[in-house]
Amino acid sequence: MKGDLREKLIFSVQIKGTEPSAVYMGRVYTQLVLIEFANGIQEYVSDDFMLCTPDMVEETKEIILAMLVLSLEKTETTTMGIDTPLDPQRSSAGPKWDLNGRIEEIIIPDDPEKAERWRDAVVDFGLGKILIDIDSEYFPLKLKAGDYIHVYGRIDLRGIE
Repeated sequence: MKGDLREKLIFSVQIKGTEPSAVYMGRVYTQLVLIEFANGIQEYVSDDFMLCTPDMVEETKEIILAMLVLSLEKTETTTMGIDTPLDPQRSSAGPKWDLNGRIEEIIIPDDPEKAERWRDAVVDFGLGKILIDIDSEYFPLKLKAGDYIHVYGRIDLRGIE
């Protein structure tokens, strides 16, 4: 991840624990990480790259999150936050969040072919920031910086320091 984008997305959470997600013959290949935001809210995120190690539990770490969007809509509400029950087993595809936030920046790929298919957006959700993917099916929304959105999707840990 490019340094300037990394700086826009990184924020602090406390690591509360990990749970195996994909296990084969006793070996853990992916895990869920329980994080706690500054306001005490706890949520699970997918850690497919096993970035979180056992010694990080109960430590405050800088993280980067990304969302694979399953649904996205522009909204008039200016409320920001997460509205998701804390349940790691809700889906075999990993934890999913309902998130309300404000778009800070739309990132259009340099390659014209890629730009026709998708874009990324930096979204402030009040507790931190997240990188979301915007598939071409959402282009008719004409999303721009400053728009408030409601988005639902899978949450992935993309960086931890």
